[in-house]
Amino acid sequence: MIRYRHRIVLRAQELSEALDGLADRLKPLLGDDEVTAIPVLGGAMFFAADLVRRLPSGLVMDFIRIQTYGDATSPQKEAKPEWLPHPDNVKGKHVLLMDDILDTGRTMTAARCFLLEEMGAAKVTIAVLIDKPVRRAVPISADAFAVQFQDDQFLVGFGLDYRGRFRNLPFLAALETDLDGLPMSVETTEVSKAPEATGESAASEIAK
Repeated sequence: MIRYRHRIVLRAQELSEALDGLADRLKPLLGDDEVTAIPVLGGAMFFAADLVRRLPSGLVMDFIRIQTYGDATSPQKEAKPEWLPHPDNVKGKHVLLMDDILDTGRTMTAARCFLLEEMGAAKVTIAVLIDKPVRRAVPISADAFAVQFQDDQFLVGFGLDYRGRFRNLPFLAALETDLDGLPMSVETTEVSKAPEATGESAASEIAK
């Protein structure tokens, strides 16, 4: 079994409080419009499920998938739509576009442009769990975010993943990386206790 060394950045309660604040900031932006909430599959699902329950009832839910990540810690593919929402849920509607993280901005730029230019959305409001402007590669910003990080950490948990793993962690963790920017792993045969329960941080490990 492989474990990845990490430190906990935000615990579940802290994330919940950040989402409360995000919802409060979003409500006046959405107003009384007919809103379709569209998370970017699959990382935004955890964040979006918790966020929409904090927003007024009556939202229409749909989904979009835009793949940009390879196996490394940086985007390896051109951002392209792979799964689209139903046209009736987008055309002429105010779309709340949600993702777990806004870093390079390529995913959000591709999604926003497609929803506006190809599918006819009346307006797109962007909400993200994490804003990481230090990584921005294209000119785009979130209308609202829960947390902003000024340093470049490789984050997992609460929808964020490494090679498809760790999305279901209830907390947000930063994986320790080597000189190549890849998470550092330690081979072991024993499964460690959950860091959320033990309170461990830098010295603990996430199991693969």
